[in-house]
Amino acid sequence: MKSIYQILIFSALALLISGGLNAQKTIVTKDDLPKEAHFFLAKNFTNERVVTVEKDIYAGKTDYEIKLSNGTELEFDEKGEWKEVDGKDKAAIPQEFIPKKITQHIMEHFAPNKVSKIEKDRNKYEVELTNGMDLEFSLNGDFLRIDD
Repeated sequence: MKSIYQILIFSALALLISGGLNAQKTIVTKDDLPKEAHFFLAKNFTNERVVTVEKDIYAGKTDYEIKLSNGTELEFDEKGEWKEVDGKDKAAIPQEFIPKKITQHIMEHFAPNKVSKIEKDRNKYEVELTNGMDLEFSLNGDFLRIDD
């Protein structure tokens, strides 16, 4: 019986160690970002300075996490496409990159609130407004629901 527990403990430790070895987070420079991420920052955050860039490699994928001088945090995939922009409840984020259908719906139904955070995954957009309300939209910008 004792050996079964030892095997289970050893297996659990091996999984934890191998999982930790597969994930790598390193601090890199702005120059290490993909070209598309540079374009996005130049177009949408011209007045902000990049404070830190973290390269996160896990399960064969690479993400970049960026913190700007105003506290805004951004996440990009390995191609430089944005995955998340988070104003950290401080203020609205730039709206130009957000699909027009989403910004129009917010203006029509939730004004004067603006987007303070947006996250894009393969199925939907999750949006947080400046009043703290969470909304979900389809990838083509159709309103899905208010999220609790």
